[in-house]
Amino acid sequence: MIKKLPKMPGLWLMLGPAFVWAAIAQGSGELIWWPYFAAKYGVAFVGLLLPASLIQFFVNREVSRYTAITGKGIWSGFLTLGKFFTYPLFFLCFVNFLWLGGYASAGGTALFDLTGFPANFSDRGGTLFWAYVLMIGFSGIFLFSKVIYKSLENFMKIVAGVTVAGLVFSALQPQVRSVAGEFFKYFFNPLSIKWPSAWDPSDSSHLVTAIAFAGMGGFLNLLYSYWMKDKGVGMSKYGDKMGGLLVKENKVDAKIEEEKDLIFEDNEENKKRWKGWLRFLNFDSLLAVTINGVTAGLTTLLAFAILFPQGIFPTGWKIIVVQAQFFESSLGAWGRIIFLLVASAFMIDTWVGLVDGVARQFADFVVQVKSGGKSFRFWYYLWLGFLILTSLITITFAQPGALITIVGVISIFAFVFFIPALWYLNYVKLPKTYPSFIKPKKWEHFTLWGTWAFYVAVAVWYLVIVF
Repeated sequence: MIKKLPKMPGLWLMLGPAFVWAAIAQGSGELIWWPYFAAKYGVAFVGLLLPASLIQFFVNREVSRYTAITGKGIWSGFLTLGKFFTYPLFFLCFVNFLWLGGYASAGGTALFDLTGFPANFSDRGGTLFWAYVLMIGFSGIFLFSKVIYKSLENFMKIVAGVTVAGLVFSALQPQVRSVAGEFFKYFFNPLSIKWPSAWDPSDSSHLVTAIAFAGMGGFLNLLYSYWMKDKGVGMSKYGDKMGGLLVKENKVDAKIEEEKDLIFEDNEENKKRWKGWLRFLNFDSLLAVTINGVTAGLTTLLAFAILFPQGIFPTGWKIIVVQAQFFESSLGAWGRIIFLLVASAFMIDTWVGLVDGVARQFADFVVQVKSGGKSFRFWYYLWLGFLILTSLITITFAQPGALITIVGVISIFAFVFFIPALWYLNYVKLPKTYPSFIKPKKWEHFTLWGTWAFYVAVAVWYLVIVF
């Protein structure tokens, strides 16, 4: 069906997916793993942080490009490449997201340390108690929100803003400023990476996780497609917006899925509009990785300045507790309280955002394969319930860090598998159907394949080290 490419309403009106992406990305790599390596190994790996953060721009751009052109979620695109590729990829994605509860239990460590309630509970018991409280409480977003994505976006803007402001203030303190020069000398120099003599082999999986989660990481990057879709980017403006379970279902939600194969004509008006959308896609993707890079840089700097001299680092059932010294060093006892509250909000917003995005991914896949006459909304809530229940169960299996590391390791291999598929969809398949002006520039081929080569190198290194 031929439709006119919608006009981009304005850069500032469309901004939003970048904040959701950055807020979720900040919930693991930035708050846990990069501070972990700075606190344990000093500046040894600091030079890897900036390139690992910025390189995800090229993945985000391709994921969002597909959705803006077609109006569809990225799994709809993968399914056009054949079941022998897509079904195994989806199975890996499914396994990857069985461990989302680790983010909620990480938030639970902060609240239990802050409140000491329930009294006489072990660290594990108290963490699990607060994780259950957080997951059950914040699941209300999926019940009462008029538009779920909008509620997530607003919540994450607040959490991200408060956190960045607190980190900047803490970084201006004398104790931190005294080592900032040395830190940034390594931060802006990828060639400064050096293998520490006291390397712990068990940290190999943590390092891979840190690299993956210097942004979203692997299958998590694909969530960007679904937030762009609900934001109404490009042809997705013709699609539906997911409302809460207790909110009256609208007419668009009642459809099995949005209209299929929306195409726009090759004319000057659409060409001009596409340029506007492309500028937005590039800006939003760049803003996402920039916010994330700034936050990751600040948390790593604070870990180097405050935790490294003490020889302490986040681990076990205290995985986001020792970082409270970031705010405590500048604001005293109130700083510790504020940090633990914000950190718990950060981790639960990561869990909420992932549960929402993953449910959208899974629903998209099932609807395209075989909906059974059920709507996207039906499958979304079925998967949502499954993911919440799975989270409640899996947090009892291991400490938060172990669960998050499983996702991180799989994420590196996910990049290796799906980046070539993104290239084929956007650079080969879509230009055969859509106007020629949507075809990416030649230099973009090299940036995308260069990104793929980076993750292949990391994946090969990990396999060599582990096996």
